[in-house]
Amino acid sequence: MPPFPIDRYLLPETPIEVPDGFTEVRQRLTAGLPHRVELGAGVHAVLILPTGLARQWLHTDPLAVVSGSADDLAPRPAPPAVPPPPALAGRVPLRLVVRQGTRILGSVPLAAGLRRVCPDAGPAVAAGSTPVTVEVVVLSWLLHAGTVRGSGDYGSSIALAWRRADRAADEFGPPPINEFVWRRRPPAQRVESELGPGRLRYRYLLDKKLRRVLR
Repeated sequence: MPPFPIDRYLLPETPIEVPDGFTEVRQRLTAGLPHRVELGAGVHAVLILPTGLARQWLHTDPLAVVSGSADDLAPRPAPPAVPPPPALAGRVPLRLVVRQGTRILGSVPLAAGLRRVCPDAGPAVAAGSTPVTVEVVVLSWLLHAGTVRGSGDYGSSIALAWRRADRAADEFGPPPINEFVWRRRPPAQRVESELGPGRLRYRYLLDKKLRRVLR
């Protein structure tokens, strides 16, 4: 069955798996913020926390958790019958600035399982330059207050995955069959095979003009 249209907006399963074709990068944050993460192909990401409140962090317990991916993956309680009054957001604005040298390719907010292509349509492309295009996946992170204040090993870490997104595919073929079209064909013209639990399912039509694979 094809994926549900809003699956990409739902909370991912834990732990978040590295997609096929992506390279995983895990680092401990021991040099404070901003923290640079080398991705490859001349591209790196810089983890920043733009708060502008230095005094607040000086008086905070260094081991206090500022932000973590566990918050994104935790189940949410049912909303109350009477909505609470509006309040300021309590989530810190952690984000990754993806750069190629000194060129900024994009900005990725930290959200568990978020996938973002950088640059997405950017002004650099419109200007006629040719930046490297990468896709970044946020896997997990944990940030303690001591890391925001400065260097030191306070247990903070970040995990990302990335891939080049500006290369053409090396495999070509006809587009997949729509599942509803496949079901409407006579049974004698349908061939289906399943490789095992959780494996790909292939469906073929015997009509040569409509022969496609449905995964």
